[in-house]
Amino acid sequence: MKPSAKTPMKVTKTLYQRELRTQSSSSSEQAEEANVVVKAKDPVHVFCRIRPLPSDGDLSCVRVRNSTTVILATPEQVLGNKQGAQKETQYIFRHVFEPQTSQQDIFSAVAQPLVENLIKGRNSLLFTYGVTGSGKTYTMTGDTRHRGIMPRCLDVLFRTISDYQAKKYVFKPDRLNGFEILSEADALLERQHEMNQRFKGALKRKDSDPEIASQASCDLTPLRGIDEDNMYAVFVTYIEVYNNSVYDLLEEGNIQKTLQSKIIREDANHNMFVHGVTEIEIKSVEEAIEAFQTGQKRKRMGHTVLNAESSRSHSVFNIRLVQAPTDSQGEQVLQDKRTITIGQLSLVDLAGSERSSRTKNTGLRLREAGNINNSLMTLRTCLEYLRENQQQANAAPKKIPYRDSKVTHLFKNYFDGEGQVSMIVCINPRAEDHDENAQVMKFAEMTQEVQIARAAPIKADLGLTPGRRKANKMFKIAVNNLNELGHSEAKKLDVDIGLVYTLGPDFPQYKIDSPQAESAIQELMQYLLLRIEKRKVLSNDLETRCDRFRLHLMQMEKENLSLRCELASLKAVYKQERDRSSALENKIRVHESSIDVLNNKVKNRERQIDDLTRQLRGQQTLLDKKEQEKEHQKKKFDSKLAVEMDRRNRLHELKHAKLQDKIRVKDEKLRLLSNIIQSDELPKRLRRSQSLDNLSEASNSKEQRPAIESVQITPATTEMATPRNDLYFTPRVGRGMAAANKRHRRSRSTGEKWIEHRAPNPVPLGTVLQPYLKNRKSVTKLTDMKDLTGQRANKYLLVSQEADTDGDVETKLFKGNIIPTCGGGAQVVFDDVECLKQKSPVPSPNRKRPSAGGNGASSNMNTALTALSTINSINTIELASRCNVGIEGHIVKRTKI
Repeated sequence: MKPSAKTPMKVTKTLYQRELRTQSSSSSEQAEEANVVVKAKDPVHVFCRIRPLPSDGDLSCVRVRNSTTVILATPEQVLGNKQGAQKETQYIFRHVFEPQTSQQDIFSAVAQPLVENLIKGRNSLLFTYGVTGSGKTYTMTGDTRHRGIMPRCLDVLFRTISDYQAKKYVFKPDRLNGFEILSEADALLERQHEMNQRFKGALKRKDSDPEIASQASCDLTPLRGIDEDNMYAVFVTYIEVYNNSVYDLLEEGNIQKTLQSKIIREDANHNMFVHGVTEIEIKSVEEAIEAFQTGQKRKRMGHTVLNAESSRSHSVFNIRLVQAPTDSQGEQVLQDKRTITIGQLSLVDLAGSERSSRTKNTGLRLREAGNINNSLMTLRTCLEYLRENQQQANAAPKKIPYRDSKVTHLFKNYFDGEGQVSMIVCINPRAEDHDENAQVMKFAEMTQEVQIARAAPIKADLGLTPGRRKANKMFKIAVNNLNELGHSEAKKLDVDIGLVYTLGPDFPQYKIDSPQAESAIQELMQYLLLRIEKRKVLSNDLETRCDRFRLHLMQMEKENLSLRCELASLKAVYKQERDRSSALENKIRVHESSIDVLNNKVKNRERQIDDLTRQLRGQQTLLDKKEQEKEHQKKKFDSKLAVEMDRRNRLHELKHAKLQDKIRVKDEKLRLLSNIIQSDELPKRLRRSQSLDNLSEASNSKEQRPAIESVQITPATTEMATPRNDLYFTPRVGRGMAAANKRHRRSRSTGEKWIEHRAPNPVPLGTVLQPYLKNRKSVTKLTDMKDLTGQRANKYLLVSQEADTDGDVETKLFKGNIIPTCGGGAQVVFDDVECLKQKSPVPSPNRKRPSAGGNGASSNMNTALTALSTINSINTIELASRCNVGIEGHIVKRTKI
């Protein structure tokens, strides 16, 4: 690749493009031919490995005849129980490994072809089968000194792809058994996130198990057949099938954490996989062994009579190799998910079949043994049915019960699909295991008759030049060398990686004048003949490629023409559909407008309904208020009626008592008169009757007016009494008290001067009509007579406020005249009562306007006036018989609200 001064550094692009088209045409022809060819099938490869006897004293029932045949002999103790049993049975396998066979030989014969398939993108399955304690786990994993198949597979794989690994997180699992390609920036972010977790201590430290150190020291040669223009990445998963449930042994969290069972699903390519399993990308054998050791700590192991460390579950260690082609420069992975090729190698360590009569298992161990035997029996049944279906192609196929066991369900795509299946039958040659070994080898021999389709992964031909990655690497090395030599223009050179035709190396240098000239000429002639032949071959190849290219071009032209015709027809159909779509859109617009109108009508109706509903609620509220007002008025009038009836009853009783007193007085007078008439001492009796008359008048005055109170104000009076609204006040004359002058008349020219006697904090009246007093003086307490006589007042007003039966405030105004007495004092005679009440301005629905016939006075005022009239009539009757000086009270009827 080192350029010379005369040779240009850039290869012409015409030849490169022509070669790419030629390769694409040839690849398309090869693909068409491959579609016609029927896929080949291979049988299941079954190998037999015999374990060394544990001790020299044990009897062996197995003998190796040659590399493919093993003989199972019946021991003497078995013959004692079964006399008619066959003494020897011969079984043929693909290869039989004797007890002294090393782990490396087994790997080279069994597992190395599977790793080669993995590198080529094919699927492979390898599982170990046998009774418990026959060496299955040792064959698969090995120990600290002798590594098994699994670590050797990882070692040779990483040795092969060491120079072609992609950076971490370029390939990322999509959780659906597939992968996606991340850009360089996204992959860098994922790596930084992993570094942050590592610094936080989230990642586990590497195990110091001596098995890891020993595995890196094994020397294995890399395999051939790797595509140098691809990028590779390795992913591993580790699961176990315990009691017919699938568990992820690499699940994140503490080792002591209880694992959750997983489900088996089918991906888009009809491959079975464990959904939600942890898939780890590894970059070295050490990382893979570390992940395996983590899973081993969670794997269920147990102690039985036949095996101290017996596997109580089936373990599956999956290795998936993901590869994708690089770009035209061979530096980055193509960002196309369709170019990804995935190869899988499943290493299965089946648990050994057991007999409870020999293992003496009970409880949990017995249940585990039952599940192990059931799964192995399902595997045998599936393979038997599969063999019968393949051998009897014309008969109706049997339904294979893959779903009866998680193991067979997980590997269904291997038996029904493509791939290579290999099985290692492990035999314990002890005589005690004769019956179990017979069943195992019989099943293994039958399994060889099952045919599996050969995997042929299809890789997309992108027309990229083979060897572009290596050529680009060499070109960069050459540019760096030129820069070091001082050729700065080398940085501007571009590499055009294409197919370059060459006739071989340059001619060797010879000297014609040397003694070996003749032999040198003969060698040059031979070299020229070889060049001529090679040139003819290249010319023929070029012509062939050109012819293919022409045919391919003509085919492309035909396809282009047909596509044009199809495009024209599609355009016509598209135009019709577009017109139809526009018509439908117009209809939709019309319908939408009508829908809008209907929606507006519906909204208007809804608004009207809402308004009517609100009005109805308002009317209902008013009706409720009216009903409440009616109830209130009814209760109010009922209470008033009860009060009025009670008052009338009391007045009736009072009148009746008065009439009885009058009758009694008259009877007494008649009796006295009769006695006087009949008596001879008329003068004495006349004086006595006069005194009796005075006493009777005094008693009658007290009995006839028991509720009447009078107030006589003297210099010793300190406070006025509060009379009731239905009382008439007149002075009572006693011995030694001054009587009022009934002839006293005050001059009207002086006017009326009022003394208003009220409470300290009266309640505001708030009525429509207010009492009007032109000249007045308000006092709250009368302590001296001068308060009445000193102000030259002739009128007295007493204000009383109290609550009625309805809870309303009722104000009563008691009016009277101030009359001086003969002894120099003053006396008040009440002659008027006014009652003021506060009423709501809302009119009652049953209220009627007062008529002119005298019904305008309120009930309270009528009551007060009736009481005053009654009192006035009584006083008038008794006034003629009074001996002392009195003052008559005149009732002035006034109606106030």
